[in-house]
Amino acid sequence: MKVCIIIFSLLSLFTFFLFGIDKWKAVRHKWRISEATLLFFSFFGGIGGFAAMLLFRHKTRKWKFRILVPLFAVLDAAVIVFLLWTADYYQAGEKALSAMQSDQLVSVDATATGWLFDGPSENEALIFYPGAKVDEKAYAPLLRELAEGQMDVYLVKMPLHLAIFGMNAAGSVVREGGYDRYYIGGHSLGGAMAASYAAAHEEQINGVILLASYPTKATNLDTILIYGSEDGVLNMDRVENAEKLVSGAYEAYCMEGGNHAQFGDYGYQAGDGEATISAKEQWDLTCDEIIRFIG
Repeated sequence: MKVCIIIFSLLSLFTFFLFGIDKWKAVRHKWRISEATLLFFSFFGGIGGFAAMLLFRHKTRKWKFRILVPLFAVLDAAVIVFLLWTADYYQAGEKALSAMQSDQLVSVDATATGWLFDGPSENEALIFYPGAKVDEKAYAPLLRELAEGQMDVYLVKMPLHLAIFGMNAAGSVVREGGYDRYYIGGHSLGGAMAASYAAAHEEQINGVILLASYPTKATNLDTILIYGSEDGVLNMDRVENAEKLVSGAYEAYCMEGGNHAQFGDYGYQAGDGEATISAKEQWDLTCDEIIRFIG
């Protein structure tokens, strides 16, 4: 993300100087830079191009430049603001980083889509999508605990930490094979995107596991929804409507004392309620419910 912002900034600066050079050439009646070239670089460096138009009073009478360059500048600014917004995400805590280390019971291995928590299970795997703007590794304590018991877990790394841009990542995991049954789930936005993938690929998935989340499309798959009583972020109207979208077996478990953020280890989340149980208790209760659901 930082690299993209730097590239946009350099292109904007280059476009600014390109306009300046063309103005200098125009005053001295020298060979000019083509309008196509100026507009091409303005598409990626519109902020610099627009600034140069205003400062040098160059190309201000050309309708193509008067319309397109300001438009490019607005679009480029929007992209930069979005990249800056996604760059400010919740970081994994110390417990999570510690849980990313392999030991004799669970091997944590990098994969093409993220990480695999490889435990004793050989038959069942969970594909897990992280919440929006959360460091994926923040879910390691919960996923390691699952891997120690009932099922291996694929933790998916999302582009820009937003599952909406990687909703179909589960397909790559399933195509790798190796398990008899695949479940899919996730936290918050990640859960919603996982449920959307499951609804469109029911032949691949055996069940849906949603943490502080909800299904977004009708599905025939068995589904469990787990959330905390102190959750201040979850849309409860969507939770109440969830059962109507599930034709398979459906369970909703409200965890007394749990909140939204404690499914991971990333600290306080804006708008969330205060949990009255510890994060470890929330992970334990969540694992118990998931194991009961698949078992």
